[in-house]
Amino acid sequence: MPDTSASPIRIAWLVPLTVNALFGYLAPLPMGLVWYFLADYPLAALGLTERDPTDNDGILPHLIVLGGVGLFLALWAAINLAVRVLLKLPARSYWLVSIPLLFGPLIVAGIFPAVYGLWKMSLAWL
Repeated sequence: MPDTSASPIRIAWLVPLTVNALFGYLAPLPMGLVWYFLADYPLAALGLTERDPTDNDGILPHLIVLGGVGLFLALWAAINLAVRVLLKLPARSYWLVSIPLLFGPLIVAGIFPAVYGLWKMSLAWL
């Protein structure tokens, strides 16, 4: 009789799927801050966008926020490296699953703005 239970390697994939889905859920906020900075400074200087006329704080607050985004990405990478090493999952497949899970919600929210509204409602408790 064949064994119908899931193999340990398949169960091990649940951990990175969960971790990256959680990071993907949070990713629209820091990535949106990156877009806000790019639209207000470098892209506006090139004439591709217009600066926010009410932004009079200068560039320093934006650089501090971008440091937070860097911290978010560093935390994501460190946790993923630890999970991959602990579970001994193959590197290529691991990153091919992890990266789309991080940016997937951001892309979906960009294509379907109504989904972004649902995402904001779900964060209302914070």
